[in-house]
Amino acid sequence: MKRAPIMKFAAALTLGGLALTACGDADNAEASDDSIHIVYTPFDEGVAATYLWKHIFEEQGYEVELTLADVGPTYAAVSQDDADLYFASNPESHSEYIDEYGDGFELLGTWYEPLRHAMVVPTYVYDEGIQEIADLKGRGDEFGNQIVGIEAGAGITREANEAVETYGLDDYDLLDSSTAAMLSEFGAAVANDEWIVATAWNPHWAVAEYDMQFLDDPEGIFADGDTYEVVVSDSAQQREDLMGMLSAFEMNDDQIFSLLAEIRDADEDNEEAAIEAWLADDAHQQLVDSWVAAGSEQ
Repeated sequence: MKRAPIMKFAAALTLGGLALTACGDADNAEASDDSIHIVYTPFDEGVAATYLWKHIFEEQGYEVELTLADVGPTYAAVSQDDADLYFASNPESHSEYIDEYGDGFELLGTWYEPLRHAMVVPTYVYDEGIQEIADLKGRGDEFGNQIVGIEAGAGITREANEAVETYGLDDYDLLDSSTAAMLSEFGAAVANDEWIVATAWNPHWAVAEYDMQFLDDPEGIFADGDTYEVVVSDSAQQREDLMGMLSAFEMNDDQIFSLLAEIRDADEDNEEAAIEAWLADDAHQQLVDSWVAAGSEQ
């Protein structure tokens, strides 16, 4: 079954400023050695790392404030010392933000790699010969003349816009959407054997869940081999205990995918319970303990 058109999504976040959604004691939290302000974006890996470190910091006696924002404002906030940490920097995909704001923060190092961005289709579409981005050209009507994207400020969205132009996909509109909306649309399409093309990335639980196939990108527009790194403000760099813990932070495939699975399966807005479930595995707790021990050595 070919893809029927859908209505264009509204972006999940519209930023007039940084502080859209905050949790924790935002009214009382002031910069101090006992408080940490983490800014994060609505992408699963960053959400997982953010709530994991919120739990770790609180177990160590810190007061933690979280603020949800778009990608650009997260970098601006850390650069201006309005926030201490951002856990989901992708240096290749976010290069424009790093170039603009990088004088005010440090990239602490890689905690997961590799990251791959792509346009994706279901396996049954891939098997029909849509195996690289150029194969989409002239077949927009089979996909409802749309590519289902995510948040407008994401690096993958910038790459997708470039790909549409480079590969001559004039019969498609790239829909600025949200990660949640993209996943919902892709899942619904797969359930009904409909044709769909979207932007997605690995690591993500949906790649296996929906059997996503990554389209080849001969022009090399999409990030392939990017990393996840921690952005640390100038003031946070002066806190040796934090720097010690964060410098030891590193996750492998099994660790990040199991954490993402707990986040996915948790009740809505119950990330803390997902973190506790993940830490119930002794191996995961030992991993976290090793990061904390690195901080105490400072």
